[in-house]
Amino acid sequence: MQKVLVLEDDPLLAQTLKQGLTAKRLAVTVVNDLRAFSLAVNREQFAVCVMDRLIGDRDSIELIPEVRELLPQARILLLTKKSAVLDRIEGLEAGADDYLAKPFSMAELRLRIRSLLSLYRVESETHGLSIGKLMFYPLQGVLQGPTGKVFLPRRETEILLCLVRAAGTVVSKRFLERTLWPETFEPNPSTIDVYVRRLRQKLGSFGGVLRTKRGFGYYLKLR
Repeated sequence: MQKVLVLEDDPLLAQTLKQGLTAKRLAVTVVNDLRAFSLAVNREQFAVCVMDRLIGDRDSIELIPEVRELLPQARILLLTKKSAVLDRIEGLEAGADDYLAKPFSMAELRLRIRSLLSLYRVESETHGLSIGKLMFYPLQGVLQGPTGKVFLPRRETEILLCLVRAAGTVVSKRFLERTLWPETFEPNPSTIDVYVRRLRQKLGSFGGVLRTKRGFGYYLKLR
């Protein structure tokens, strides 16, 4: 059974989340402060971390680097009353995989978590996809290069997979938006740009293979 760690300081909401997620056969651990969360990720392996953005007077995104270091394959979902575009971008740039604004339905939360769990794997289930001198393992969200592994958050994994499948042809921003988000959600026009910029950084010295065709979209140039 895959484990989910929930950081929520509202006692009633914390209880609701634990009951609602446990009913779907998830092993759920709930903590109510940043210290308890830090102790939990140091002691156990979690597939998904669901984090309320504001815990008391502190911002939980300060814990994301610790999660990435200790649980590099874990997926991170932020819950918050902050719904402004800049707040969402801030959370995603900090390393979160997904973002859910309050109030939300339990059904939507379960759907988001299932989607994140589908990307989490302890071991590779494919032979990987070649990107020049890199190997890309989409089920793990891993890039393997000459200098080691790089773990990609969910959205960056999905974007790179779309580009690899396109085999060098241009993929439009609109197509990526429709692929990454349901029709009921309209992302900010700059959101895809944020993910692509982060993806280029992860590609490191191979970042030049990810090209932009101005006014159209993105493609991989491998030769």
